[in-house]
Amino acid sequence: MIWRWRRRPAAAIRRLCPEDAAIWRDLRLEALLHHPEAYGSSHDDWAGQPLSAFAARLEKGTILGAFADQALIGSTALDPMPTDPRTGELTAVYVKTGHRGRGIARALFRAAEVEAKAQGMTRLSLTVATSNAAAIRFYERAGFRSEGEAPRTLASDGRLLELVRMARVIRA
Repeated sequence: MIWRWRRRPAAAIRRLCPEDAAIWRDLRLEALLHHPEAYGSSHDDWAGQPLSAFAARLEKGTILGAFADQALIGSTALDPMPTDPRTGELTAVYVKTGHRGRGIARALFRAAEVEAKAQGMTRLSLTVATSNAAAIRFYERAGFRSEGEAPRTLASDGRLLELVRMARVIRA
């Protein structure tokens, strides 16, 4: 499925499939390498995985990709929360540096909302490090509100990250 918007974003958004494993691996490893503080996983955790592990993740989950000129420039994952399958959890949000500020993350979020609604979800949720002020501002502009602190997580450099859980209701 390809999503269409009233105001065209700078990228085409579509669900990634197992055949996209190599390009998604490259994007995911770039995100983890350049922004380790933003993710619960580390570059080393993912870099050691075979391509088939990336393909399996694309097969079992909903990973949306943003494309510009046939190149994957951003992605996000949408999965049902284990404790509440009517809440979709957004993870692994990333847009390549040279493509930021063009509405691509916003388009990925809109596509995730459409997909979540199609899967019967009524809320979207995410966690973000309290030190990531730019991401928090973006999520607030996207309608997310803080629901309080989330359990701390271990960053790749061994320090504990303070996290906040944010959520919003999916529009009818």
